[in-house]
Amino acid sequence: AQCSDPRIGLQMIILDGSNSACAWDIDPQAPQQGIYAADKLPQLLRKDFVQHSNDSAWMANPAQPLTGYSPLISQDSQPLGLRSRFALDHLSTLGQAGKIAAADLQHMVMDDQVYQAAQVMPDLLQFCAADLGAEAKALTPLCASFKAWDRKANLNSGLGFVHFQNVMEALEQAPDVWRVAFDPLDPQHTPRGLAVDHPPVAKALRAAMLASTEQVQASGLKPNSRWGDIQVVSSGGQQTPIHGGPGTLGVYNAIQSVPRSDGKREVVSGTSYLQVVTFDENGPQAKGLLAFSLSSDPASKFSRDQTQAFSKKQWSVLPFTEQQILSDPNYQVQTINQQDAKAAKVAAQ
Repeated sequence: AQCSDPRIGLQMIILDGSNSACAWDIDPQAPQQGIYAADKLPQLLRKDFVQHSNDSAWMANPAQPLTGYSPLISQDSQPLGLRSRFALDHLSTLGQAGKIAAADLQHMVMDDQVYQAAQVMPDLLQFCAADLGAEAKALTPLCASFKAWDRKANLNSGLGFVHFQNVMEALEQAPDVWRVAFDPLDPQHTPRGLAVDHPPVAKALRAAMLASTEQVQASGLKPNSRWGDIQVVSSGGQQTPIHGGPGTLGVYNAIQSVPRSDGKREVVSGTSYLQVVTFDENGPQAKGLLAFSLSSDPASKFSRDQTQAFSKKQWSVLPFTEQQILSDPNYQVQTINQQDAKAAKVAAQ
């Protein structure tokens, strides 16, 4: 039976609930009905690295691809997300240099590289250097911002990042923009490059650049604006600048923000709890950070403290042993007495 509409693709599986042939299979080895048994789930144990990056399990490590699983669980031979490609590139480089340390992983998250920039910026700069015709004057500021941009989403990254987001978002709607198309035999490095020599792509790119120029001007952003001036989180009447950017651009520190009427962008989702753990003879050694802070009460001192630490890329050492917990200068003991009403009623009978 055809249980899932092929027009939907593999991004979402929708089953025909009116067809009994499409009912969930019952696996006697599974701990409950309607789920897969553990031996049918992707598993990989290695001594170099494994990664996930909110993607399929296919390329957890390219040296040992995981294939043949249900598309409900993991898909192979499909383009990888750019965060996965960044992670694979970064971890492979670190692995070649020797042992991967906790500081390497912290830097990997907080460096805020925009992976897609490495794939397309040479083509964008080539396009800017060509004859732009009647739009040359209008596009000069945008092209200058591209050239000056550090290809990161740090607080001090320039306006080029804003234009880059706008342009790449627009090009997502254009067909056949890649210079090198996706190759399932080389998923780490494809697709890449912009086919700026193809007239339809050049036309779409020119339109995207002009639209971004108009949008930035309308929002009131200045040529010297920095990403930390633009992307913020508001709490208790204060604004905290936030680094990071869209995961769709390959920013590992994925932050989603939406435009405000004043030209800034308000963070609505993204990086939440960060933790890096190593193990030595003294047990787990952990550092962590709760990017959105602990309290939702704007009046609480815990509503912005970790958000501000995240903004400054300051990790906290997390206590593990009883001695470490008790030695915390902020350690407090609070006893809460609570009795379940139903249990109390039963006990009274």
